[in-house]
Amino acid sequence: RMLDEMVYVPLDFESRFVGKEIIGVFGYRLGKSLMSLSLSALTSAFGNFNLQQLSIFCDIAALAWAKTAWDLSSLVPTRKEAQETYTAAKKKNR
Repeated sequence: RMLDEMVYVPLDFESRFVGKEIIGVFGYRLGKSLMSLSLSALTSAFGNFNLQQLSIFCDIAALAWAKTAWDLSSLVPTRKEAQETYTAAKKKNR
C-alpha cells in the first residue's frame, strides 16, 4: 500500500484523485479477476499441482512481476518532471 501512495506523490491533487480512482476500479479488480481466471484455467488444463510444481510456478510469477515492476518504474515521472508538465498544461489552457 505504501508503494501505491509513493507513485502519486509527484502529481497534483486532481491527477492524484483521478489516478487513484482509475487504478482502483480497473487495476485491482481487473487484476484479481484475471488472476482468478488464469488459475482456474491452469488447474483445469494441468490438474492439481503438487508442492514442487506450485513453488516453481510461484518463483516464475515473482520474477516476471519483478521485471515488469522494474520496467514500469522508469515511466513514473520525478516530482520535477511532473511539476513541469503540470505547469506547461496549465499555461496552455489559459
